[in-house]
Amino acid sequence: MILATLTTLLIDGDGVLWRGNEAIPGLNPLFDVLSRRRMNWALLTNNATRHRDAYLEKLAGFGIKAGPDHVFSSAIVTAEYLSERFPPSSVVYLLGEAGIEQTLKEAGFDVRLGADYPADAAVVVAGMDRSMTYDRLAIATRLIRAGVPFIGTNPDRTIPSALGLMPGAGTTLAALRASTDVDPVVIGKPEPAIFQSAVRRLGANPATTAMIGDRLETDILGAQRIGIGSIGVLTGVMTRQSIAESEYKPDKVFDSIAELAEELGR
Repeated sequence: MILATLTTLLIDGDGVLWRGNEAIPGLNPLFDVLSRRRMNWALLTNNATRHRDAYLEKLAGFGIKAGPDHVFSSAIVTAEYLSERFPPSSVVYLLGEAGIEQTLKEAGFDVRLGADYPADAAVVVAGMDRSMTYDRLAIATRLIRAGVPFIGTNPDRTIPSALGLMPGAGTTLAALRASTDVDPVVIGKPEPAIFQSAVRRLGANPATTAMIGDRLETDILGAQRIGIGSIGVLTGVMTRQSIAESEYKPDKVFDSIAELAEELGR
């Protein structure tokens, strides 16, 4: 992969562009370079807890102009996936938070999150859920064991926080795997669906597209699976030691997006 030939960048958010509500140094210089080089870009995030509008507001708060086609979350692509396979108004039993709940409702689905067993559920969708209870987990378990399809928003086992790494969506999926012996169809990185949706909507050429991320097992592995370039930054989960120990390695590694912006701008 040659940086000078890239025309499209898919960019992770947490650990790459920001940490919490703080921009990671280099955010504005990176987007200045993208604008100057007239490169396509999109935010590609596994975080399904926030609605697309929240990401647009966050980018705007950092001074980045963006529209709906600049944001691809696992919530958005999960809704796309379900819309292609289930009729409107299908009942979705959800273990998830407000972002994916709103996204699924906007796509026309009847979303249930309560403690009442929905015998007419067409699909179970599970992701990060900080209000998950045993009763709701039990309902999802019963549905999946009864043969209802099981969809996972993303496999992230942890998420970064000010207190260190905390449980992510993968924790929910692990609990349901343990209680059902069923593996979910996963939508987010490193699975192809979220990458393919972004590449298709951007009209990008895979040969001149790269993913910027901080996780080997999602960002980098996913990029390699669909045949696009991969750029690792060391401001999140990834370290030089973890790269050395991994069987899949980024094409390029930078300490941060500040260093990457400098290289792209040359």
